[in-house]
Amino acid sequence: MRKILLIFSLIIISGTAKAQFRLTGKIRTLKPIIVSLTDLNGEIIYYDTIISGREFSTGDKEIREDLYKLKLGELEKYIIFENTPVNIKGFLDDTRPENTNLEFSGTTLNNNFINATDEFKKSAGGQNWNAIEDRYNPLILSSIVYTNKDYFFTKEEIINNLVNKLNESDKQSVVICELLKLKSVIDHYSVGSALVDFNLPDINGNYFSTANFKGKYILLDFWASWCGPCRAEMKSLHKIYEELKGDDLIFISVSLDDSRSDWIKALETDNIPWLALWDESGFNKSKFKEQFGFSTIPFIALIDKNGKLAARNLRGENVKNEILKLRNRK
Repeated sequence: MRKILLIFSLIIISGTAKAQFRLTGKIRTLKPIIVSLTDLNGEIIYYDTIISGREFSTGDKEIREDLYKLKLGELEKYIIFENTPVNIKGFLDDTRPENTNLEFSGTTLNNNFINATDEFKKSAGGQNWNAIEDRYNPLILSSIVYTNKDYFFTKEEIINNLVNKLNESDKQSVVICELLKLKSVIDHYSVGSALVDFNLPDINGNYFSTANFKGKYILLDFWASWCGPCRAEMKSLHKIYEELKGDDLIFISVSLDDSRSDWIKALETDNIPWLALWDESGFNKSKFKEQFGFSTIPFIALIDKNGKLAARNLRGENVKNEILKLRNRK
């Protein structure tokens, strides 16, 4: 009788035990590789060297349902892990990913993440958020945003709508915390936000800041010598400048060239008649990308006389139209 009760108790315990994450696997590789698993804050969950054909295991760990970064040698993947066991098997060539064939089991949420990403990217006409926004949960949608930051950096309406769908329980995930950070950044460069001060040199080494232009409308054009569309847009700006120039309006072109000599050569070629400044940080490291929320150039923004963003991401005739709108508000 005691034996029966003991067996019955074990069944109850095993049936009610909380599932835990455990990553196991047996991978064939060309050489020993380092496997690391970290969360989006960089906290290490697992780190070890594995040998081809030998089993490895993280052991049981308590994790949150979230997006994680898994590195297998040089191969890096973003994967949604749940608090359940996961197994990896197959062949890895981390130097030539096209030869890699890995199978993951126990990753239901991540399979949905992969499907949602494919639907988002393969929709007719390119990226299509409408195809997925009502079909997947906030964790999956936030993971797509995180892994496609350049695309979503200027998608204010999408980000705002996604944040509005969140519950308090959703905000435990790091990837959703990253979404909230992005929302905060977007709020700083939305129309009506204050212009962030800058202090940049012209071709003669004289520095200019926003303090030099108080009480004026400012057209800011971010460009680079290597950017073909920027140089084409510059021709359009020439015409608008000649038509609308006045004491109340100043044009400023800010080069994001890495090389000062490339910037100067382009200035001479394009014969820019307005103020031209240089951000020596270059395109990749420029603080302006985050401050104004752009990932590609040309990027043109219009600032009102109170130093607030009046319009952004302008091109062609829209530049002229927005300047006239500001002048007509008097």
